[in-house]
Amino acid sequence: MRRYLFFLLILAALPLFAQPSKKETSLFLEYEREAAKQNNIIEEANPFIKFIRPISPKLHQPTPVIITSPSPDVVEKNIPVGHDERPYLMVNAPIKENAVISCPDPIVPSVDVSAMNKPKKSLFANFSSTKERVLSKAKAFIGTPYGFGSQESVQTDCSGFTQQVYKDFGINLPRSAAQQARFGTNVDIKDLQVGDLMFYKTYKSEPSHVAIYAGDGRIIHASYRNKRVQYDAIDKGYYKQRFLYAKRLNIGNLDTSNE
Repeated sequence: MRRYLFFLLILAALPLFAQPSKKETSLFLEYEREAAKQNNIIEEANPFIKFIRPISPKLHQPTPVIITSPSPDVVEKNIPVGHDERPYLMVNAPIKENAVISCPDPIVPSVDVSAMNKPKKSLFANFSSTKERVLSKAKAFIGTPYGFGSQESVQTDCSGFTQQVYKDFGINLPRSAAQQARFGTNVDIKDLQVGDLMFYKTYKSEPSHVAIYAGDGRIIHASYRNKRVQYDAIDKGYYKQRFLYAKRLNIGNLDTSNE
């Protein structure tokens, strides 16, 4: 009998334990329903939230402009004076009596008068520049090895050196220093100019060595002692004691090969 009563009590208490879970389930369902209602309200208030199409900018297509020439039949409007399009009247000035009507002056190209008035350079004015070119040619041989009896640019002696330098200026000098000394005009040592030939006696009484005056008291020559073309001072003891005379060639006008 007791067991039966205990069993009945348990059956009666089962609904009490099941009630909280059902209550919790119903609360969750109510929350979902409330949330769904809120979503529906938002969607109805703003229907563009779900989907908004991207708007792409439309490119402006330029309208082609057709340019037409004015028709010859179009006549200028007769607009009265005083309007914006025709603020004042254009009237030609009257021609005075005895007025001389002439054509406008022709356009004359500008001319440098100062250049026209400059005197033309004579042959003597170009003489100094020619001397400088002689010196430049002589300088090109600096350092060339000495070679007795050779007149090639790879090696040269004193007379071969001067012969090659002056050959480019239309002067064909003989082969030896003694023969070269026969040409040109005598020059005082105080009046030396660039390009003058200077002659020396070394192993005989007549000219046996020749050099080119380079200015500033120096000569350029093929030195037998140093075995090369080089500079030397005209006041150097060895050359000062053996100096004979200097000669000036008429560059550009003299061809000594025919003398």
